[in-house]
Amino acid sequence: MARNIGENKTTGANPEPYAEAERRGGSLEIFWQDVRYGLRQLRKSPSFAAVAITTLAMGIGANTAIFSFVNAILLRQLPYPDPERLAMIWAGLGDANRAPFSTYEVFQIRQRTKEFDQIGGIWVTNGVLPGEGQSEQIKVGRVTSNFLPLLSTRPALGRFFSSEDEVTNGQPSLILSHGVWTRRFGSDPTIIGRSIRFGSSSGVVIGVLPRDFRLLFPDDASVPSNVDIFYTTRIDASDPQGPAFLHLVGRLRNGETIARAQAEADGIAAQINSLDERPAVSNFHIYVFSLHADYVRQVRGSLLLLFAGVALVLLIGCANVANLLMERARQRRREISIRAALGASRSRLLRQLLTESLVLGGFGAVAALGVGWAAIRLLLVMRPPSFVNFTDVKIDWNVLVFTFALGIFTSVFFGLAPALSAHRLDLAQSLKEAGGAAGWRRRHRTSLLVSGEVALAFVLLIGTGLLTRSFLNVLAVDPGFHAENVLTLRLSGAGYPVLRQLQQNLTTVPGVKSAAAVSHLPLDDTGNWYDYYWKEGAPAEQQNTAMADLRSILPGYFRTIGASLLQGRDLVESDDAAHQHVAVIDDILAQELWPGQEAIGKKLSVSDSPDGPYQFQRDWVVVVGIVRHVQYHSLTAIVRPQIYLPFQLAPRPNMAIVIRTAGAIPDLASIARRQVAQLNKDVAVSRSEPLSQLVTRALSESAFVSVLATLLSAIALLLASIGIYGVLSYSVARRTSEIGIRIAIGATRLQVIRMVLSEVLVSVWLGLASGFLLSLGVAPLLNRLLYGIKPGNPANYLTIFIVVLFVSSLAASFPMRRATRIDPLRALRYE
Repeated sequence: MARNIGENKTTGANPEPYAEAERRGGSLEIFWQDVRYGLRQLRKSPSFAAVAITTLAMGIGANTAIFSFVNAILLRQLPYPDPERLAMIWAGLGDANRAPFSTYEVFQIRQRTKEFDQIGGIWVTNGVLPGEGQSEQIKVGRVTSNFLPLLSTRPALGRFFSSEDEVTNGQPSLILSHGVWTRRFGSDPTIIGRSIRFGSSSGVVIGVLPRDFRLLFPDDASVPSNVDIFYTTRIDASDPQGPAFLHLVGRLRNGETIARAQAEADGIAAQINSLDERPAVSNFHIYVFSLHADYVRQVRGSLLLLFAGVALVLLIGCANVANLLMERARQRRREISIRAALGASRSRLLRQLLTESLVLGGFGAVAALGVGWAAIRLLLVMRPPSFVNFTDVKIDWNVLVFTFALGIFTSVFFGLAPALSAHRLDLAQSLKEAGGAAGWRRRHRTSLLVSGEVALAFVLLIGTGLLTRSFLNVLAVDPGFHAENVLTLRLSGAGYPVLRQLQQNLTTVPGVKSAAAVSHLPLDDTGNWYDYYWKEGAPAEQQNTAMADLRSILPGYFRTIGASLLQGRDLVESDDAAHQHVAVIDDILAQELWPGQEAIGKKLSVSDSPDGPYQFQRDWVVVVGIVRHVQYHSLTAIVRPQIYLPFQLAPRPNMAIVIRTAGAIPDLASIARRQVAQLNKDVAVSRSEPLSQLVTRALSESAFVSVLATLLSAIALLLASIGIYGVLSYSVARRTSEIGIRIAIGATRLQVIRMVLSEVLVSVWLGLASGFLLSLGVAPLLNRLLYGIKPGNPANYLTIFIVVLFVSSLAASFPMRRATRIDPLRALRYE
């Protein structure tokens, strides 16, 4: 032991080495001295160092990965001028509370607001950009003239729109995205002022947006991040009954708040609804949210849940490392006692042990950066569609500071127990015991740490069990269609003659059973189309109260996607604008309007456009069929009922072809593309994918959270098992002589097992009880993510109890087996 003391060159044989060092060198020199000594101690115990650093790397690395997402998504401001002043503005129309606005409503809001400097709007649809060879389907943004300056300081080339560009006569002014300018026009700087073909007409390019410009809007706004071409829409009060299609974003005046803007919006909504020329709309409201808060609304809950999960894993890891350090402190007890006897103060010993913990935490934080980087890459691959726009996730300075701060915090946390144990050292008793038993208090602290690990693991497992059961319930949901063996292709610019001929041509392909077309695919991420409906004879106060999804289809759509026609008939080719106007509705709408009655033959007021795309008008249609509700928005939520109109009555420039086959046809997409090109080369085809892939995407967020929760729970359970194993192994090693004596005087194998288990069973049961109480408060927080299962589900609790007890027993079995095999003679000889 004198040799070990001599390793500290600044102390030598001085009876008060640490005090002398403090007088001579100052605190910084002593700190580096402690760091060097800590490094030597880790080098002497490579197994201990490897286990502790790996445990910390897993816990801190998982936190680093999730914090990288939290930092990029929840904490970082949007890349726009004055982002904290930007607000998303939604309309409440009838039973929809996140709806777009009409140009009439935008005009009235602009006239009345005093809280906003500017209010701009956008609507995005698909378009066609003709060119040499095959035409390209692009995203087209129809915007107010002031929309782009709200989100960008200046264009890369040219200028932004002005109010003069809203004039509808003549060629429209166009602004190109940097991507389409590079891809289709070779980054030609002379593009400004040139007329280019755009859909069925042409427009004049007046600007090109910066390379890094992206539209970051909430998912339900149907505004993708990359829009290829922008042109303007006119804002005036000429059409009080015009369609609602614009999603609004506004910039608050300096010093104004969302709360004050919302108060003003409530008043403006009441004023607009009282105008004589505007038809009364039930439940018309205006809602104002921070653009950033609304943008991350759908992912915030999942991220915070995962962040809480990795924090629990880190706490379990800290408890394990604390157990390791306490055992190591017991092994170094004689060394610490001799240092104290030679004059080291208690505060000096405390600082030495905490510095050693800091060294360990530093190594853990460095290793955690590698674990975190790998985890980020994995999460980016696994991320669901709601996370797709969040691409700038990386280890930046904020993440580095967080990682090393977490390393310091955990160092203090797991190093505090053994350090305080040394601080309260009874010198005389310790020297007398030498290397003997550690005493009840130390065992008590170790048992409490094990109880904490079991409790935290239990909470994680309860959450994971709920999420997994919920995911299995979602898998069993009937979406209202059969996605197997159905291929989809998106078309832009195809009229009825092309669609009808393409439908006929595709049905002649060997292996194709049927083909049809629809304006909006189930579970797709494209924009939606919905409007008010009411039955014949409904009083005026009920005529603008409820909305339904409107779908334009070709005959045979229901058969092709495998939807169930419950009553009446499908649409046929003669269901056009020249004949009786008809529609098919879903069973939810039929039950809502005509409960207990026959809906076939009833009349319904809808919005259609027989004169051409987007030329909407109110029309009476006769219900000729009822189909089972199809899940268009989500597998688990019924958002709105559905009304299906024949394409001739509601033509849309953007449609999706659906093709059902008897089996796999590898080149079917290529065949369909060639047939489209033969019919009309200006029709753009994009995004060919199986319908089953849309279902998989709809499942992805639930699967993402469930898989990550399962991984975290598995790690937590593994760490808790290691803790139980370590406590029992330590107990068996410490009581080897006692067990040997008991066996020598006749103790049975069962009695030895009972004695050993008593060391840990109390800790496990205490952990289970604590975890149960904690989970009662935590489980309800998962309610938003659950489907078909309640947070307090008894079967889930019983399952997790059994799992934890089984794993605990498994972890305890190895030390127990070792205890029952102790040779009494060898144990007594060692003593």
